[in-house]
Amino acid sequence: MKKILWVKFGWSDFYRGGLVDGNFGWLNDNKGKNNEGRGHEAFNFNPGPDGTFYCYVPPQASEYAPSNDDPYGWTVICLAKNPKHKGVHVVGWYENATLHGEWLDPPKGTIKKRGDAAHPAYDWSYCISSKTAYFIPPECRTMPFSDPSVRQGKYSFLEGPGVDTNDNKKRVLDLLQSRLKSMIQFAIQNPSESSLPDPELDATDPLIGFGTPEHRKKVELAAECAVIEHYETKGYDCERVTHLPCGYDFVFTKGKSVRHVEVKGTSSPSPQFFITRNEYWKGLQSNPTWRLVMVTSALSDAPNIIEYDALELKQAFDLEPYVYIGKLIPKPES
Repeated sequence: MKKILWVKFGWSDFYRGGLVDGNFGWLNDNKGKNNEGRGHEAFNFNPGPDGTFYCYVPPQASEYAPSNDDPYGWTVICLAKNPKHKGVHVVGWYENATLHGEWLDPPKGTIKKRGDAAHPAYDWSYCISSKTAYFIPPECRTMPFSDPSVRQGKYSFLEGPGVDTNDNKKRVLDLLQSRLKSMIQFAIQNPSESSLPDPELDATDPLIGFGTPEHRKKVELAAECAVIEHYETKGYDCERVTHLPCGYDFVFTKGKSVRHVEVKGTSSPSPQFFITRNEYWKGLQSNPTWRLVMVTSALSDAPNIIEYDALELKQAFDLEPYVYIGKLIPKPES
């Protein structure tokens, strides 16, 4: 017999100790001055020293933590809502998980506290454990869904010993299994510090989770070649201006048609990019001929190319600061 349930908790990009957001009682009561959540689920995909993953699930009314007379061998599908948008996302899942039925303190040797001067360290607990976890990176969470039963609960058993498998549960199970089938290609099995670094916890190189500098350069060059070929096939002439601080990489012209093109590439099939302050202000915000051309699967034999003007880009992507630089404010001489 299959044993499957879904659980829902606060939203985090990596669940490796970073901040958590969501409309949950604990998170609302434990926000910092910048609305920074200090949720127990912050460590849900952070393995312990022995490789075990420990999952926290918020309490559900009088039912407390998920429990079953047969607590072993469960598939636990993890859901969270991105606070900025409608819909719930699959953020990962566990295989062969154990349902402890109560909240436990982390085993000795596992990270138990995290904090800084502004946010004192706090305890965290768990009620599910597993040796096998699949994590969906934030850039691949592109398939939100909505269902009344999921919106109203913190967890629900879909199939297993003693579970009333009604039509509602069958509908949700079919939906979630379809999502997992579509997302397995993006899932990272047993994420770790080496396979999935958290930029929130590695300030020395915030881009370390996106490949080595050599890999990023290889993707950049492949993306540029794909875009040049794309425009030249359409009859455009090409001028490279990457050496100029103009907010774009190339000028493509065909008669009176002019495109100031900023090229962004990724080896992933899911689009994601970084944009500098110069590109943002001189290109996106003030240049009507500016275009961002996104190349996904850039290292494959068939890269995908999509062109966005400024309005289309703002409608399609969340643009938010990824890192900040701190510079000392000079004090005037007295």
